[in-house]
Amino acid sequence: GLARLITAARVARIAPVSREMILNYVSHQTLGLPKSY
Repeated sequence: GLARLITAARVARIAPVSREMILNYVSHQTLGLPKSY
């Protein structure tokens, strides 16, 4: 939910290198998309 997105955003700020992985994770959790990493 929203809390998951906020957490992902915080982690993305701390570790911008893994932003793509976080976006893929969030997409997988919220939209049910296959992981692309």
